[in-house]
Amino acid sequence: MRNLRRSTTLISLMAIGLIVWVQASALAANQLPVGIWNPPLEAPIRLVNQYRQPNSDYSAGHRGVDYLVSDGQAVLAPADGQVWFSGRVANRPLLSLLHDGGYLTEFEPVCTDLARGKRVFAGQAVAQVCQGGVSYLNHCPGAQCMHFSLRSAGAYLSPLIFIGGLNPSRLLPRP
Repeated sequence: MRNLRRSTTLISLMAIGLIVWVQASALAANQLPVGIWNPPLEAPIRLVNQYRQPNSDYSAGHRGVDYLVSDGQAVLAPADGQVWFSGRVANRPLLSLLHDGGYLTEFEPVCTDLARGKRVFAGQAVAQVCQGGVSYLNHCPGAQCMHFSLRSAGAYLSPLIFIGGLNPSRLLPRP
């Protein structure tokens, strides 16, 4: 009887330990890494427009963040990757980098001479801020800014989830 009680207690403790381990593993698997990439500019960095998630693929929002910059300022690779695209889109100079995990970062308006497929490393200067043209003037009225976006599986995310600076959500009490 005594051995049966010990066996039951041991099995119960092992089951509880297994449940705790499985829940902790599931929690860790569902969290995105935070603060593992570098900012795309050297300090001091001034964020002027936050990411705003649109309600649908075609609704209004701001699919990235904007930093206050000056013409010719160096743009840095936030993480290791390779050049995915370099050229003009909607008459704006743009650079896209493909990173591990299928993450795609985009910067505009920036000019570079890097070719598609060129390997880049975190912190490496990959482009310079340049004029965005007439179509870009209203993006940051009265200031020169650089747009920085992040996509995963075709969906836009805030790039701040990887470089830090994303404030946690807070629930407000009911009035």
